[in-house]
Amino acid sequence: MAEQQRQFQEKLHDGWAQTFGIKNVLFENKTEHQHLIIFESVSFGRVMALDGIIQTTEHDEFIYHEMLAHVPLFAHGEAKDVLIIGGGDGGLLREVLKHDSVAHCTQVEIDQAVIDMCVEYLPNHSAGAYDNPRANIVIDDGINYVKNCDRQFDVILSDSTDPIGPGEVLFTSPFYEGIKRCLKPGGIFAAQNGVSFMQQDEVTTTKKRLSP
Repeated sequence: MAEQQRQFQEKLHDGWAQTFGIKNVLFENKTEHQHLIIFESVSFGRVMALDGIIQTTEHDEFIYHEMLAHVPLFAHGEAKDVLIIGGGDGGLLREVLKHDSVAHCTQVEIDQAVIDMCVEYLPNHSAGAYDNPRANIVIDDGINYVKNCDRQFDVILSDSTDPIGPGEVLFTSPFYEGIKRCLKPGGIFAAQNGVSFMQQDEVTTTKKRLSP
């Protein structure tokens, strides 16, 4: 009898789930902050999940990272200083640094293990971005950073997990207040906010918390 293939199932929303067939697990461990697994999937290349929630896949990550980076950066037009909150897989940093106008990009990631494991097992995501001299990596909680930072940025991008676990504070009013104080006049803030078809409450809540 053939051995049954291991599967990874994410059930993030009521009435809807997604399942990935696993070829082999490359890394799995409980870091200081969360459960991290990276595996080789049957159809999407290598996949990373945190606390049971899919964060990125090799085959379609460009859709998310290109949109989150290029839309606000082109909208700004001349961003020199960029702040990324989260984004430990390195994909967003990779796309931001494609803009020659960007002189400095600071990335604040709470979990060093995410960066380390993604550089090792998902190297095409960062594609050398972590070695770029324009990149400054800070290991800290994003909300602490924006509360205490004495710098301002042209564009701030929040590439967080869903609003549970370590990423929950990145969807709160104090976080958005910190973002506001860190933006230069005319600056732009953009953030991932889940799947609007499935998480309408999160979208409306975020709008309320961002309102003056």
